[in-house]
Amino acid sequence: MSKLRYKTSTAIECTDRDAAYVLDGLLYNESDLALEEHYTDTHGYTEINFAAFALLGRRFAPRIRGLKKQRIYRIDKDRDYGPLESLVSRWDRTIHLDWICDQWDRMGQFYASLENGHTTASTALKRLAGYSGKNHFYRANRELGRVFKTEYILQFMSDPLQRQRVRRGLLKGEEMNALARQVAYGKQGKLTTQELEEQKNTSSCLTLIMACIIYWQAKEINRVILECDPESAGIDLSLLEHISPIGWDNVLLYGEYVLNRDLVK
Repeated sequence: MSKLRYKTSTAIECTDRDAAYVLDGLLYNESDLALEEHYTDTHGYTEINFAAFALLGRRFAPRIRGLKKQRIYRIDKDRDYGPLESLVSRWDRTIHLDWICDQWDRMGQFYASLENGHTTASTALKRLAGYSGKNHFYRANRELGRVFKTEYILQFMSDPLQRQRVRRGLLKGEEMNALARQVAYGKQGKLTTQELEEQKNTSSCLTLIMACIIYWQAKEINRVILECDPESAGIDLSLLEHISPIGWDNVLLYGEYVLNRDLVK
């Protein structure tokens, strides 16, 4: 029996890498918020994902392990790149813009079909990643991804504010993962059922409980602010942006709640 792990409300095989599923959560969520930037760790990073996010008009902000070992690329082999020359001077560090141009229209159609839901992004990207470098469409996506990956790496290494923003985004994700582990304590959070519908039901229930906890915490924070006098109490409301509603220390997860039915409306 294969064991599955949670990715939002979708069950994913443990043998699958998360990178192919990154776009699923971004494109097919039910949030009313306009999601513009996505944070992920190394397991969610590929050069193809850099191309996908760029063509879908979103920002991809991964934290890449071993960043100093990553390759960066140049577009013009005849240009002087100054201090970066030693890093991009090799013959295999030049972007083939002609490959991208030849497949540009097809790439636009491909990612538009993903956004419109004609096929799920995870299914399409796993198949795309399975092609070899001889496939023209695959290598065009890879080359475009290398362009944006190079730009991102250079910005990440030179801009402390960007590094802080990526760390904060990842910490929020880790808080969600920690909450999910606390809520799904039965069977150590593993899905062991064989039927897909049962797996979806378990994942959806987990997401629903987490959403209830976060909503209640946010509502309580708002109530406290409205009922107290922040100015007289010396509370700096500008610090609210640093307070996360993803918390459960004050929530009784495993005990019993005694409800008075006479008070339930």
